[in-house]
Amino acid sequence: MINKIKIGTRGSSLALWQANFVKDFLKKNGLVDSVEVVEYKTTGDINLEDNLDVLGGKGVFVKEIEEALIRKEIDIAVHSYKDLPSELPDDLEIIATSPREDCRDVLISKNIQLKDLPVNCKIGTGSKRRTFQLNQLRDDIEIVPIRGNIETRVRKVFDNELDAIILAGAALIRLGLTSKISSFFPTEKMVPSPLQGFIAIEARKDRDLANLFSPFCSDIDKVISKYERRALVSLNGSCFLPFGFNLMNYKKDFICSYFLNNNQKTIKNSVIIKNESIDYQIDSIISELSTIL
Repeated sequence: MINKIKIGTRGSSLALWQANFVKDFLKKNGLVDSVEVVEYKTTGDINLEDNLDVLGGKGVFVKEIEEALIRKEIDIAVHSYKDLPSELPDDLEIIATSPREDCRDVLISKNIQLKDLPVNCKIGTGSKRRTFQLNQLRDDIEIVPIRGNIETRVRKVFDNELDAIILAGAALIRLGLTSKISSFFPTEKMVPSPLQGFIAIEARKDRDLANLFSPFCSDIDKVISKYERRALVSLNGSCFLPFGFNLMNYKKDFICSYFLNNNQKTIKNSVIIKNESIDYQIDSIISELSTIL
């Protein structure tokens, strides 16, 4: 048994929920004697004014934590998997993923459905992926860029600053805010970000900690996270690219919804992926998407 594990995380309520979820898993399974959660402020937490394009993309939410991991201040880092960029520092690796929470995006709008919101309504999102797909669903919407923690963004609807916002459903569910959700978007209409709903555990390659997390999630979740990560890395998906990729278990097979826009052309589709040919079919979809990069 390991004596002590230090977990590095951001300080938001969602990040702390995720870190404590990992802490509870380690403690309840008797895998370590002691677990300490260490909070870090990232560039993305400090600068709430500029959009992610200006700040440098997804890495702004993890850079300081990864640096602490490399300096050996902490043993593992816990992230929202969708916030990790496609490339990791050479010294680090993902050693485990959590069970997946609901992967869909949600509308928060005082219980008004998207089709019933007023003409030229204001909807808040900081995501190019969500912005493009929203405009496919309704072309009269005024998109308002927003950033900040989950509670701050939700408050903008109930303080009448915005008619609605779009967030990852997993965040609301984990924070016990499901009563704020007006509706879930079907994945084929609003294709989620790759790995949305997963928690990632990152560690140094020179540590042998992966075995601690072997029972952390199901085999199906391991398969789904593997192939969604493959798509992200292969296509170098980031905040600069309106890009979605999602796998959902369907009977003995999978449904893959995917989306990419390059400002001139859009590819968007949902297909059945047979379990026995998943490698070939996923690589074929990646090849199709890469034609417009």
